[in-house]
Amino acid sequence: MRPGRVAPSSPPVTSRLVPLCRGPAPGPPFPPVPLRLPERRAFQPCLQGFRLPPGGRARVTVPMEEPLALHPVKLYVYDLSKGMARRLSHLMLGKQLDGIWHTSIIVHKDEFFYGSGGISSCAPGGTLLGPPDTVVDLGNTEVTEEIFLEYLSSLGESAFRGESYNLFEHNCNTFSNEVAQFLTGKKIPSYITDLPSEVLSTPFGQALRPLLDSIQIQPPGGNTFSRHNGQS
Repeated sequence: MRPGRVAPSSPPVTSRLVPLCRGPAPGPPFPPVPLRLPERRAFQPCLQGFRLPPGGRARVTVPMEEPLALHPVKLYVYDLSKGMARRLSHLMLGKQLDGIWHTSIIVHKDEFFYGSGGISSCAPGGTLLGPPDTVVDLGNTEVTEEIFLEYLSSLGESAFRGESYNLFEHNCNTFSNEVAQFLTGKKIPSYITDLPSEVLSTPFGQALRPLLDSIQIQPPGGNTFSRHNGQS
């Protein structure tokens, strides 16, 4: 450029906004599906097992097994001395004994006891001992008569054979205690089971032990237990 000359001016720069496309808005990629609501129906939930009494609350009825029958179990206690022990024990043994106890178990409408002849049974109070001096309620049992007789049969063939009887160590009270625990889970009163040790703890009892060991007790009037029908 020569001195003195004015440079030609550049053409003015103007900015233009290009309008966006004003066509219709693009539609969805898939055509809309019309929503059809089902007809209104009464809601009927599954209430199997429920009973709704009129105007009452829902109650759940759960099928249950029939409860097992309960059978009363009692202990018959007899004083073989017929009161003599109470009167003479202090004089002879130096300590007081209230009785010489024989016991039996009453269950399933029969009386069961153990003696030198093995396990026997009879109607309640059916031996020559007559009615018991004391009746102890041992509670109830769910053991059926069939199961009980099978249990007695196993005892009669094992621990409670007639030849196993011993007046001090393996007697009627041992049997009653064993059977009571099988039926109810309860032991018979300790004043009964402790009687042999009470007698043998005295000098007189020790002196008489050889004689007493030879005594075999079998209350008359019972029937020897049989596996087939409970009695023979």
